[in-house]
Order: sequence, then structure tokens, then C-alpha cells
Amino acid sequence: MQHELLSRLKNETAACHARLENALDLMRDDLQRDEYIALLERFYGYVAPWEDAAAACMPASLAGFFDERRKAPLFAADLAALTGERRPVGSVPQADMRYDLPRLHNIGDVFGSMYVMEGSTLGGRFIAPHVAGRLDLAPGLGMAYFDGYGPRTGSMWNAFRETAAASVPEIPYDDAVKPAIATFESLQSWLCPEAADIESAPSARGAAS
Repeated sequence: MQHELLSRLKNETAACHARLENALDLMRDDLQRDEYIALLERFYGYVAPWEDAAAACMPASLAGFFDERRKAPLFAADLAALTGERRPVGSVPQADMRYDLPRLHNIGDVFGSMYVMEGSTLGGRFIAPHVAGRLDLAPGLGMAYFDGYGPRTGSMWNAFRETAAASVPEIPYDDAVKPAIATFESLQSWLCPEAADIESAPSARGAAS
């Protein structure tokens, strides 16, 4: 059943995953330091409230599993390293749980949404060295988030897969897929608001019709 759940998540989120990667375009050669800092701030403002919402849906037996995977402190560490200032989460724009985040009501919702967050650690292994090279950053500086779990990334991902398969009932697999898609889409809207505004503009809609 593990393979069925994770296969559905991978296959049914592939298109929105690609759209988000293309919109962020972190592998481009002209990335600037101020752009990177602004992106980390946006990530921080999304992930911190998302983690609060997700933790509220986790059973007590999985609290340690979830807490080990919290990433808001990594953004705080990166911003402190890059700006020289401690950045409490209240210092950056916050995603609103009612409007900007996927709706999480049960354990299927949470694991579907977590699939997106945990999957980001896999891509981060390629993004971190590229961004560090483009921005001429010292080893490890400002890369806590994209470095993820470091050498533990593979084992942490496998543990996530196993726990997701053991925790999400088979019948409501849709409860995992839909919030995974919603997480990708809401992340793109939050991280790339300019692109979202262009796509939603009347002229853009008219041209597409």
C-alpha cells in the first residue's frame, strides 16, 4: 500500500510540482542575493503557520515524528546568517490559515500536504550547491533549509514514506492527494504573487480563451 499512496501522490501532483519549480526557477544563473533573501522570507511566512495547522491535526503518537521535521527554524537560521539579524516569524508577512493555506482536517490531509514539504528536501540537495555558487556563499551559509537533513535526507524521506503509508487509511487516499495539490498551488500563489496576479488578470484570461 505504501507504493500505491506514494505513487498517486507523485503522479497526480507532477504537473503542479513542475509549475512551481518553473515559477521559482532557483537554478537560473542570474539569481541575486536580495531575491534569495526575499524568497526565504516568503517561505518562512508560509511554513510557520502551515506547521501550526498541520501539527494540530497530528495525533499525539506522531508529535515527535512531526516536530523532527519542522522547517521554520531553518528559515530563521538562514535569514539570520544572511542578514545578521534575528528574524522572529512575526517580522515577515504571514500566510493566513483561512485563505492562503490548504485546508487540513484529518491525518490524510496532513500527510498529503507533508508530502510536498518533505519532498522539497530531495530537490534541495541540488538547489543548495547551485545557489551557494551563484551567490558566492561560504559553505553552509544561508543554506539550512535547502540542505535539509544533510546526509540523513534519504533515510528521513524513507521514514516519511513508511509512516505515511502506515498512517493514512486506504479508503480516503483522495484525502491525501487533494491537499498535496492544494499545497503546491497555494505555495506558488504565496511565493510568486506577481505571476499569480498576471495569470488571474482579465487580459490573461481573455487571451487564453
